[in-house]
Amino acid sequence: MVSTAKAISYGAAKLKYDASKLIDGIPVSKEAYRQNLYGESPLEMTAEMRDIQQAYHPNLSRCFLDIVVSLSEPDADKVRSLEDRQQLIEEFMLKLMVERLGLAKRQFMQMQWIAYEHGRTDNNQKLPHWHILVNRVLPDGTVIPDSNVGRKAASVAKYMSCRYGLSDAEAISRRNRQEIRDAAFRVLGSMPEFSFGAFKRRMTEAGHPIREAYSKSGKLQGYYVAASSGTEYKASEIDRDLTLVHIKDTCLRLKAKDAHYSQASRPATCKTSTKQPKSISSVGKGHGAGSSPLPPINGHVTIAPSRIGGQSAGSNDKRLDDEEWERKRRKGLSM
Repeated sequence: MVSTAKAISYGAAKLKYDASKLIDGIPVSKEAYRQNLYGESPLEMTAEMRDIQQAYHPNLSRCFLDIVVSLSEPDADKVRSLEDRQQLIEEFMLKLMVERLGLAKRQFMQMQWIAYEHGRTDNNQKLPHWHILVNRVLPDGTVIPDSNVGRKAASVAKYMSCRYGLSDAEAISRRNRQEIRDAAFRVLGSMPEFSFGAFKRRMTEAGHPIREAYSKSGKLQGYYVAASSGTEYKASEIDRDLTLVHIKDTCLRLKAKDAHYSQASRPATCKTSTKQPKSISSVGKGHGAGSSPLPPINGHVTIAPSRIGGQSAGSNDKRLDDEEWERKRRKGLSM
C-alpha cells in the first residue's frame, strides 16, 4: 500500500477526472465512499465545498487536498470485497486526519470528502487505487493543515501495510525505480546519438513504456515511465539525470564514460621497432680501431694479424730495408 497527498486549487477539474476516468474507451471509475456530500455530479459536489470555502476563507487558493491510495499487485486479492475496501479507506482517512494532521474526531466526522476507485491503471489491469478529494475548510471554519501532508500520508500507508499484512510499498517503489533507472541508463549508453523518440521506442522494447506529459500549449514538459509491474513514475522521481532538461547530457556522458573504459581495458600491444638490425660490420663498433669483434678464446685476446706492435707490416719491412742498406754502406766504406 502506498499513498501520496498534496494541496491543490483545481478541485472541480480533478473530481471530474476522477469520476469519469476512461482507459481504452472503457470506464474504470466507481464511487467508493463519500462523507457530507449530496450532489450527484462532480460539479454539484465541488459547489457544496466552495460554499463553505467562500464563507470562511475566500482567499485560500489551495483549498482542496488531493490524496491517492494504491495497492500493489500482490495486495489486490487481499482486499477484495467492497466492504473491506471501504473500511480500508475510512480507516486510512481517520488515521491521517486525526493522528497525523491533528484534527479532533468530531471535526473528522464533519469533513467533506469523496473517494473514487479506479480498478486499474493505464498500464496495469491489476492495480486498484483510490482518488480522494477533500475540502480543506471545515464547517466551523477550521482549515486542515497541509504541512508535510505527502510524507504523513505515506507514513499512514506504511502503518496500514504492516497492520493488514500488505506489501511494503516503499520497498516496492524503490525496487521499481531502480529497475527503471538501470534500464534507462543501459538504453542511453547504447544509443549512437540521442533522440527522445528513439529513447522512448527502446524503453518500450525493454518493457518500460513511456507516457509523455504535455502542457496546455502542446509542449512536451515531462514524461512517465512504467515499471514491469505497471506502476508509473515521473522521470524526476526515478533520477534527475533522466529529466528532459538533463537526459541528452546524461546520454553523452555515459557514452564518453563507456569509451574511456573501452580504451582503458584494451590489451597492450608490442611496439614494432622501426630500427634496422645491425650489420655484421658494425658488431665490433666501440672496441677501438683494429680490435677484434670476436670474444676472447681460452682467456687470450685474439689480435688482428694486421697490427703487430702498434705498426703495420708494411712499415716494418721498410725499417728492415733501411738497416740492410746502412749495413752494406758501412761495409763498403771499410773496404
